[in-house]
Amino acid sequence: MDAGSNGGNGKGMFDWQLTGLAANQADMVYNAERFWGGFPKQVDADKDIFPDWAIGPFAKHPANPVLEPTPEAWDRGRYGGGVHNGSILVLDGEFHYVYRGEQELAPPVAGCDYLCDIGLASSKDGVNFTKDAAHSPFFRRGEDRRFSFEDVCLVRHEDTFYLFCNRWDWLEQNPQVSGTFLSTSPDLRTWTKHGLLFPDAREIHRNPVVLQTPDNQAVRVNGQFVMYLNDGLIAYSDDLIHWTSKKIAAPWPGGENCFAMVDWSEKYADHILLFSGGHHSGHFYAIGEVLLDRRDPEKAIDWLPRPVLHAEPEHPWEDGRCARPPHRRISQFRDCIFFNGLTRHDGQWWLYYGGSEFYTCLAHAPDSTGLASRPRSS
Repeated sequence: MDAGSNGGNGKGMFDWQLTGLAANQADMVYNAERFWGGFPKQVDADKDIFPDWAIGPFAKHPANPVLEPTPEAWDRGRYGGGVHNGSILVLDGEFHYVYRGEQELAPPVAGCDYLCDIGLASSKDGVNFTKDAAHSPFFRRGEDRRFSFEDVCLVRHEDTFYLFCNRWDWLEQNPQVSGTFLSTSPDLRTWTKHGLLFPDAREIHRNPVVLQTPDNQAVRVNGQFVMYLNDGLIAYSDDLIHWTSKKIAAPWPGGENCFAMVDWSEKYADHILLFSGGHHSGHFYAIGEVLLDRRDPEKAIDWLPRPVLHAEPEHPWEDGRCARPPHRRISQFRDCIFFNGLTRHDGQWWLYYGGSEFYTCLAHAPDSTGLASRPRSS
């Protein structure tokens, strides 16, 4: 846990915890039990197995949450938002987490009451992180202070890091100002901004997910880099900087894209594995997996009918409550898990996910994909 994290009471208390005003906000809930996003599959709970192309089951780390807001800092959090939706890289044995940090915007603008920026935290063990206050936050300086920078997709290519995220101007939510944003760096600390990638599009392009390998290297398919976006969009690039997008003819289930990769399994070398988050099987937000054709990145072949990761109310940090007693309400996102960060290291998968949109948490899965079908976890 970061040394500057919130202690839950007394000194270090967030202002909105002291006032209690935010506790009047209604919870975000999703109670309907249905198959994923209108794509029904017959499921027999007694016989349901984890297909050998999928990654999981995931076990949540006992030290959760592993990162939280720092009072009075740029990532101090607000009611309903904290530190989450980041990407993870392992470099020379050290974990580097590039994450979204939130703060309140008062008074609200155009119905929005928060702003975000992007920052860096590092860890020797992937559990105990130290925030890099010398270089963070990255982007909200000068004319860019009016923007909110959110939801990180980070990949490596040759000697450069490519950071894709969402940039929002709450006063001008149109493709010319808001949407997918790119910045590059040689060291994860100094960044060159390239700006919006789709300023001439007819609709906002958001939640970029660039296809990568298990060690987070960007990869070409059919000679081009691939980017999955929300709203049935896909984009292609020759250089990771200039992109052309199009609509997918036959979308697959899911809501927002989380992560996409190839080469996670020798058996499925000709496939793509896409993680997606959204309303899933009675959960407000949970994580699903989709199998696609590597030869045709726009073609879905199969998907899990039930989420691979979802919130559990016995964990306060996944139930909209503070991680420590007396477990005050900190978020209306009670049944909400989303992630952008996944990597393979030391024989297992490391998935960094958001708890109640406020904390960053960690889950592991064994790196045994492709060996055999195995029973699903409940």
